[in-house]
Amino acid sequence: MKVNEMNALGERLKEARQRKGWSQTHVCDKLKISNSRLSGYERNYREPDTKMLTTLASLYQVSIDWLTGLSDEPGHSLNGRKKAPSFKNKELQSWYENLPFENEKDLNKLKKIWDILSSQ
Repeated sequence: MKVNEMNALGERLKEARQRKGWSQTHVCDKLKISNSRLSGYERNYREPDTKMLTTLASLYQVSIDWLTGLSDEPGHSLNGRKKAPSFKNKELQSWYENLPFENEKDLNKLKKIWDILSSQ
């Protein structure tokens, strides 16, 4: 989808949220922001500051370039998190992918623990 860069951010924020299957309320609870604030971002009435833009890209696992209309490829977030490892258990895969993104090293430790437990 080619998006007018002027309106890209709001449209792409909404699209990224919907791809995750999340309501605005769910995202607001995760980010601890008001619904009117998120709605303003999605409707292009407000612009997130750079910290919030980075947080949203991380949460939705997309690039800032895609959110802002500079790229047509959603890509991965720019916070350095690699693609999640694959799990045979789909529920575990989903849980892992939705963990906070702050520490990739800790997430990899969780995967190793799971692998050890599931092999016993």
